[in-house]
Amino acid sequence: MRKLNPHNDDSFEFYKGVVASKRNSAQDPDYKERLENHEDTVEEQFEVYDESFADDDLVSLVNHGFANGDKDDLLRLYSYKNKKIQELKIAVTTTERNRLLSTCQNCTISEVNSFDHFVNKDEFPEFSVHPKNLFPSCSKCNSYKGQEWREHRQITYLNLYLDELPEEQYLFVNVEVIDNDVVTTEFYLDNPNGVDPALYGRIQNHYGNLHLCRRFKENADTVITALENTIRTYIGKLPLDDIVDLVIENCRRDMEYFGYNYWKSILEIALVNNDDFIEMIENS
Repeated sequence: MRKLNPHNDDSFEFYKGVVASKRNSAQDPDYKERLENHEDTVEEQFEVYDESFADDDLVSLVNHGFANGDKDDLLRLYSYKNKKIQELKIAVTTTERNRLLSTCQNCTISEVNSFDHFVNKDEFPEFSVHPKNLFPSCSKCNSYKGQEWREHRQITYLNLYLDELPEEQYLFVNVEVIDNDVVTTEFYLDNPNGVDPALYGRIQNHYGNLHLCRRFKENADTVITALENTIRTYIGKLPLDDIVDLVIENCRRDMEYFGYNYWKSILEIALVNNDDFIEMIENS
């Protein structure tokens, strides 16, 4: 899990580009005209959002109150397949190495195939296509998140455009080998390394609401199998301690790029530090 770079051009120009891409239809010949009638109000709301974003104070946003047909018109602006929206996805998922990061950073499991509206678009239809309010996501994370994004004046999810993720470890996994054959895992969160309590609380909510520890466990087998095969490849060619050191070094490199609490690396390090796991491979 890592931060992405937010849209850094004019937000309202992006909005106007999306509006320009829309067309009236025979069934709704006045759609564009209605959108134009809201332009000044939406621009004002975009300015408020941008200021709140810059101050990391989205929790204080107050919606304009668009309702009924006006609300529906604004919500219709968003379409994942829209050319401007797809251009945004490419822009914000392109890394400093000029590579596309196609994995959903809300979970680091599934492929990006949608956008999450960080500030709920049903509550704030004016931000349905605000580029800083659109975060590339997978449909599973989107479905788990639902509409709640703040509670008791606290943000309840990580905003990976804004939040500085800690280098300290907060994700852990218990590994158990049963009958020298079956590997089981149990992921959990803990804060022995002193992550800021407010940030750690948001991390707990994010992981809990998106069911990440359960989903990591469900996807652990591919990581375990790949690691087993890697170790078996080098057994007999390198001392076992050297193999373990190489695995850990590779994990550290992955964590620098994918995040210091990258679940795959956390799991691999726990596995090679588990004597029963190493013995299982040696005896197989």
